[in-house]
Amino acid sequence: MEIRKMKNLLIVVFAVFCLTTQAQNVKTYAIESGHLNIELSGNTVGTRELWWDDYGQKTCELEKSTTTTKVFGMKDVVETHKLTIIVKDKFWTVDYIDNSGVKGTVPYYNEGQEYVGDMSEKEQQEFADNLLEQMGGSKLESEKVKGYDCDVIEIMGAKSWIYKGLVLKSETKMLGVTANEMLSELKPNSSVSASKFVAPTNVSYTDMNSASQQMGGGTGFGSLSDAYSEMENEDEDEYYDDEPLVPVEYPFTKFKEVIANFSYLNYTCMGTNSIGGMHASSFMSGMNSIMVAAQSKQNAEMDQADAFEKFKHNGHTCYYGKMDDEEDGGAGDGTALLVDYPSHDMYIMIVGIPELSKTELLKISDKLDF
Repeated sequence: MEIRKMKNLLIVVFAVFCLTTQAQNVKTYAIESGHLNIELSGNTVGTRELWWDDYGQKTCELEKSTTTTKVFGMKDVVETHKLTIIVKDKFWTVDYIDNSGVKGTVPYYNEGQEYVGDMSEKEQQEFADNLLEQMGGSKLESEKVKGYDCDVIEIMGAKSWIYKGLVLKSETKMLGVTANEMLSELKPNSSVSASKFVAPTNVSYTDMNSASQQMGGGTGFGSLSDAYSEMENEDEDEYYDDEPLVPVEYPFTKFKEVIANFSYLNYTCMGTNSIGGMHASSFMSGMNSIMVAAQSKQNAEMDQADAFEKFKHNGHTCYYGKMDDEEDGGAGDGTALLVDYPSHDMYIMIVGIPELSKTELLKISDKLDF
């Protein structure tokens, strides 16, 4: 397969990987609408207000604050007056201090909604608990904040009190910097004017989607459709035929069974999904990640993949190589192992972030009984 095509296929793999590790909740908050006012204290003093509707599918956040820090005896003061509006998959941010703004599309919004939407409430909770554990966090005994029963989460030096998805209180102290948040006022299920979710028109916005495309993908993939479009729109004479991805024939039910029986060191499965004709599952151990995906062989011809090492292992033709952040569309530094399964007309792709050696990836492959 031509080198560029193989890289684009792996970009799609990374995109699916992001979906299985960074899925967004269909309901951000367990309260349909309302208004939250937070007082900020510590090195940052001020207020943060949040209005939301449709269970968090529409949000408007306004922060007015002053942050004061001292480094080596030198005092630094930063003023913030910022508005952020998110309506489903679109966002707008306004900096009132310099009267500038940015707008764009929330990465993987639709795919994330579909992914988590297929989970039961129990599965969503298990997903959240596993992610918290893998990030080194813990859930403490619940406590009340001004009469509201809150889950208490502690992670990476920060402690948060969360009520139905809303952070009512937080305490963070790190490297001599203190940041505290405390509920001032909460109006759950109050009516919110639709005008709150309309971006101001008297601001010149920089379109982050356009800027990302001009810079070669500054925010990563942008979306799965971007990766597919890049693969579909290349010059046929230069690289490959203009054809969409062919779905893998290997049954998703069997893929899930293999994943359910797989274990490696202290990695925990964070999710398994089938999207865009590809099956994928992700695993985490601390900040280390592994992704396993099944891809149809009809999307690739690996004979000329010069950038990857080709070899035989346990009767399978394999390819091993490095994923480079700059060359691979911001996918992230890591390594990939592709294993040929001709009986199923598919490749199994195993990606490690950060880099895993060929020996480590082969150990993982040996534990996967496809």
